[in-house]
Amino acid sequence: MTKKLVCVVFVLLLGCSQVSARGSFGSSFGSLATARSMGQGSGTFGFGVGAADATSAFGSFSYGLSKYTDGRLKLGLYDPDGGDTEITFGADFKWQLWSFGQQSNHPFDLALGGLFEFIDIAKNSSVFQVGVQSIGSYPVALKNGRTLTPYGRLNLRLESISIDGPAGNGDSESNLRFGLNGGVAFELSSTIVVFGEFQIDGNDGLFFGLDLNVM
Repeated sequence: MTKKLVCVVFVLLLGCSQVSARGSFGSSFGSLATARSMGQGSGTFGFGVGAADATSAFGSFSYGLSKYTDGRLKLGLYDPDGGDTEITFGADFKWQLWSFGQQSNHPFDLALGGLFEFIDIAKNSSVFQVGVQSIGSYPVALKNGRTLTPYGRLNLRLESISIDGPAGNGDSESNLRFGLNGGVAFELSSTIVVFGEFQIDGNDGLFFGLDLNVM
């Protein structure tokens, strides 16, 4: 049943190759996460910046909801070229479906989940995004005892742009979009992990982040 679920999700996501990311608004947060779960009761503060089509800076708090499920809240500032700086917020969750390790025959870590983001992009305009995501990662143990983890995320989402007020007459447009992120997470210590990744998602560019384990 699990393998069938994974196949269905990947077919749906990969089938979105016909749905172009061109013209989409894209994520202002990037991914900055591997597929591995934190563990129940664990908590992490995250900090990140995006050097993409728009510049962004943000913070997050992640919490282990169960042994294999994490939730994350995100809040940041978004500055498109030539525009005003706006506040953006979002949330996501992931459920680790596969675990890579000596006690498992899975080839890598795999997680499935959901996401949403919201931002006011102008006085009378806003963007709302909601969708699903699939994250794959492969932890590599280093000689110094730390871990280097390449990862990738594919997301499929409904992106809705609304224009309110007299100028827009309440117009809105919704489109199915997809995005791709790929990067590396490096464990600096038992409590600090740094991230670097690229994003192809409408808001194309580079994202960098740091997670600090506080719980």
